[in-house]
Amino acid sequence: MRKIFSFILIVSMLTGCASMKESLITGVSIGAAGGAAIGNAQGTGSERNKSTRNGAMIGALLGAGISYLAFKDKNKKLQQQQQSSINSKNDIPLLTQPKVKRVWVEDKVSGKRFVKGHWEYIIEEQSEWSQK
Repeated sequence: MRKIFSFILIVSMLTGCASMKESLITGVSIGAAGGAAIGNAQGTGSERNKSTRNGAMIGALLGAGISYLAFKDKNKKLQQQQQSSINSKNDIPLLTQPKVKRVWVEDKVSGKRFVKGHWEYIIEEQSEWSQK
């Protein structure tokens, strides 16, 4: 049991939380180690190995769930920070919307050619830089 506990502890210290995989490995490792320790402390006599194993499994599942949620939250906040820095006024000037006119062109037969009806879009005013 000590070997398993030591292995889990070493693996959890070696992994970082830079990616989803590493985050899950860390969460599972820490959860399994904590669950095994609690299960070992709660078990008595011949039931100690069983309660240690059950504690490790429950801890691993909880650790995986918590690390998954933490990684998603951290990733979401990072994306929001990146998006807000992209949209800041100092980085990118704003452009106004161009004025576009949409015209329907009817079906047309020209000699041996048939052109099906379609929309044509005409730019009436170009985009302009804006301070707003």
